[in-house]
Amino acid sequence: MSDELVMPRLSDTMEEGTIGRWIVHEGDSYNEGDILAEIETDKATMEFQAYDGGTVLKILVGDGESAALGAPIAIVGEPGEDVPESRDAPQEEPKAEATAEPEPEPAADKPKRSSKAAAEPARAAASGNGHDGSAALRVSPIARKMADQAGIDLRGLAGQGSGPEGRIVKADVERLLAGGGGATAATTAPPAQAPPPSAAPPAEAELRDLTPMLKAVAARMTHSTQTVPHFYIESEIDMTRALELRRELNEGLSDKGEKISVNDLIMRAAALALIEHPQAHRSYIDGRHAYHPHANIGIAVALDDGLIVPVVFAADTKSLREISKESRDLAGRAREGKLKQREIEGGTFTVSNLGMFDVANFQAIINPPESGILAVGATVPRPVAADGEVTVRQLMRVTLSCDHRACSGADGARMLQTVKRLLQSPSLLLA
Repeated sequence: MSDELVMPRLSDTMEEGTIGRWIVHEGDSYNEGDILAEIETDKATMEFQAYDGGTVLKILVGDGESAALGAPIAIVGEPGEDVPESRDAPQEEPKAEATAEPEPEPAADKPKRSSKAAAEPARAAASGNGHDGSAALRVSPIARKMADQAGIDLRGLAGQGSGPEGRIVKADVERLLAGGGGATAATTAPPAQAPPPSAAPPAEAELRDLTPMLKAVAARMTHSTQTVPHFYIESEIDMTRALELRRELNEGLSDKGEKISVNDLIMRAAALALIEHPQAHRSYIDGRHAYHPHANIGIAVALDDGLIVPVVFAADTKSLREISKESRDLAGRAREGKLKQREIEGGTFTVSNLGMFDVANFQAIINPPESGILAVGATVPRPVAADGEVTVRQLMRVTLSCDHRACSGADGARMLQTVKRLLQSPSLLLA
């Protein structure tokens, strides 16, 4: 019997996905574990693996088209099986009916198919919270359940929720409850004030929609700057000895095709410093501090149209060569769009290096729930007075951004001081 293949959850913050390209085509058979399509999420382009075997009967969402999480993207079944007419294409929602979108579920190891997705709109239309006819009432299942239990009529909030496209989510209902909302709270509340109109772009400007990745970056960075109290600590590190060590290592590793980068040295130093200073490594989460047993270091990788941060896990336990190999592999696959979901989650600290662009120094925005990020500038030769003489040293400026809820100024300063000590005595990185 035919079944629906639905848009899988490939990212913890994913609301919709865009089909980059189908690997299989209508009429093709596939086995469990085969790659069916490449899907662009809010974080990266991910491969969609088949949960079990079957045959593609009908593709509903073509290359370059988007679909909401849990929405049907293809019909699959047995070879030669007829496709029901009602499944030939996604059904357009009647304007006067309510629409409930799937509430995010815990990420699974494998995407699963579900034939229940098509039934959600019907259930939403039949529920107590309806529609006033002027705007679509988009309500998440958990928000609808909370509203029904509290006797709150959500029709007055149609199109005004804090979720995507005005969707009413759990937080909106909680705000109503906190304000003493009752059965008519939503309908009797004054209409929300419309946001001020944005400035019109110049007539010659070309307007382009953001990709899912850029939307996610914009949302996360806005959230970070608005909710995380940043403070910044700057330092200047003498990299002369570190560069000499790097040159010696690369000469010895040249026949093996390996190469140690400056960023590898910085990552190793940061990982060791974080373990030495747990107060600067903890995260602030829901009013509590989370202490991390290992330093999972994110590497900020610039793409042609966006930014992605793959993670080197337990970098404090890995040698310079191991960090170098893993970092190079992650960065390469990031640019090819071949990272796995688990490789871009779970970071506890990030290193962002713009030194190769001749940037002197900059301040980076923290990626929650991490509590810090190290912004690295270019290493440049500069004259320095030492022992009554002027010598030229290789100096690098760095800026540590810290979450003040998790880390005090002294905690951050001590951690950065250790990074500096390790890089200026680089043989310690080989221990």
